[in-house]
Amino acid sequence: MGEILRLDPDTVQCREPLIGLYLTMLADCRSLTIETIRNTREDVLYWRRSEIDSNISDLLYHIALVEADWLYTEVLEAPLPEHLRQHLPYDDRDPQGRLIHVGSEMLEDSLERLEKVRATLNATFVGMDLADFRRPRHLPKYDVTPEWVLHHLLQHEAEHRGQINLLRRLGTEARR
Repeated sequence: MGEILRLDPDTVQCREPLIGLYLTMLADCRSLTIETIRNTREDVLYWRRSEIDSNISDLLYHIALVEADWLYTEVLEAPLPEHLRQHLPYDDRDPQGRLIHVGSEMLEDSLERLEKVRATLNATFVGMDLADFRRPRHLPKYDVTPEWVLHHLLQHEAEHRGQINLLRRLGTEARR
C-alpha cells in the first residue's frame, strides 16, 4: 500500500482545530498552485491566446485580489487596508468585464502578493473562535459566514489552478 495522505490540523497552529484544518487546506492548495507555476518560463507566464484572454500572471493577481476582497468585505466587513491596497492597485475587471490584464509582472512580485494576502488572512483566522467563524455576515446581496468564505477561496483557487495548468501547456506549445 502507498502512503496515506491526510491533512493535519496541527500544521497551522490555531485557536480552533476546525479553523486550523481549513487554513491547512488553504496552505496545501497554495503549495499546489505554486508547484504548478514553478519553473515556468517568463514568456509562458505572460502568454495569451489573444488580446482578450488572461495570462498566468493575470490569474495570480486575480487569486490574490479575490482572497483579499473576501477577507475584508465579507469576513472583516471593512475596507481593504493600505498595506494590502499598495500590492493590489488594479480593479478585478476591465470595462468589458474581463479579468484585468496586469501585463508582464515578475513572478516574484506575484508570489510576494499572494504571500502578503495569505499572511493577513491567516492572522485574521488563527485567533477566531468557532462562534465568529460561523456567524453570518449580512451583506446586501447575500449572507455569508467566514467558514463558507474559506470553502469558496479553496474552490476558487483550485479552479484557476486548472486554468493556469492549461495556459502553461498551451503557452509552452505555442512558444516552441
